[in-house]
Amino acid sequence: MTNTKPSFLLEKPEPILRTRLYNGRRLQVWEGRAKMSEIKGWAENPRIDLAKRSLQQAVGTRALQQDELYDLMKKDSDVKLAALRDDIMKNGLREPITLSFDGKLLDGNRRFFAVRYILETLPTTEPNRQDHETIDAYVLMEDATEDDEQRVLVEENFSPSLKIEWPDYVKASHVIKEHEAGIDTADIAKKFKWPASKVKETIRINQIINDFLTYATAPEDPNDELGGGLGLTEQEAETIAAKNYQFFNEAQKSFYEPLQTDLEFKANFFRWMKQEKFSSFPEVRIAYKAWKDPEVKAIIAGNDPDAAKDAKSTLDYNARVVRSGDEAAGRIDAFVKFLKAMKAGEIKALPASARESLTEALTLIEKMSSAASEE
Repeated sequence: MTNTKPSFLLEKPEPILRTRLYNGRRLQVWEGRAKMSEIKGWAENPRIDLAKRSLQQAVGTRALQQDELYDLMKKDSDVKLAALRDDIMKNGLREPITLSFDGKLLDGNRRFFAVRYILETLPTTEPNRQDHETIDAYVLMEDATEDDEQRVLVEENFSPSLKIEWPDYVKASHVIKEHEAGIDTADIAKKFKWPASKVKETIRINQIINDFLTYATAPEDPNDELGGGLGLTEQEAETIAAKNYQFFNEAQKSFYEPLQTDLEFKANFFRWMKQEKFSSFPEVRIAYKAWKDPEVKAIIAGNDPDAAKDAKSTLDYNARVVRSGDEAAGRIDAFVKFLKAMKAGEIKALPASARESLTEALTLIEKMSSAASEE
């Protein structure tokens, strides 16, 4: 092991060697003050991956510039860069950034750009400006391996802390990458310090999301019984998937099997995701129950912004209320009013399955009515 000091660390205060624990391995690191001017933001930061890809499409094949990455960080509301800038100005940097020996950012992209934001904010004549022209940093030794760097990434971004962790969609992408490389579930769990059950859940969620991406990017087709796909670009579809990752997780928990076997429900559920139909986990949770109940299905499929909320309320009410004769009469009356209010075009647009259900219901009503008259 060599004790060569990184060139971008200040000589005063003199850098010191210390040992830190990263994901179960003790690594020696240099601790000192790094020159902001000699550090570059992490271009591969998964936190801004979707926004970065959108910008990359606009600029072509050239590498993104540091100013462009900086602008992405400032514009991303989830990053909260201005809030962190103000906190650092008031309270100082709470946790050093972590760098490879050649100056690559392994942890602290958000802190690095927040300090850059401070330098942009403060005038050159501000006395305190020089305090932010260098930054506290841990730097891996010159002989640190790629596996050592990976351990830093896992420790700093998968372990709970007061920092803003990577979004769940980004964490999941790393887990899925390992899974697709053929790594055993137990080994993946050990690497990322997750329970094996969470790794398995992530794989199931990814399967649903892959189905969504395939459906969402397929062209719309009015001649198809299900209307074809959603006609979205890959970027648009993945943005929806990332934004609603936990809703897809709830779907995995609540109706994974129906999503594999009921293609009509799957297509409609994916449409509802695109339409931002759901605003809470309980609303997602009842989606398949709503689909299977003709009355509630009509509610959740409607254009009302609160359709999913109303569908859940109806299901809750139906489960809670003891069906009395008066209630049954009231529900029948409400259904008759609903039918009378339908326009000819809406009736014509009903799928064949809905018309078949109405026919079956009419046959059942006639039999019940005849039986009641005979009594």
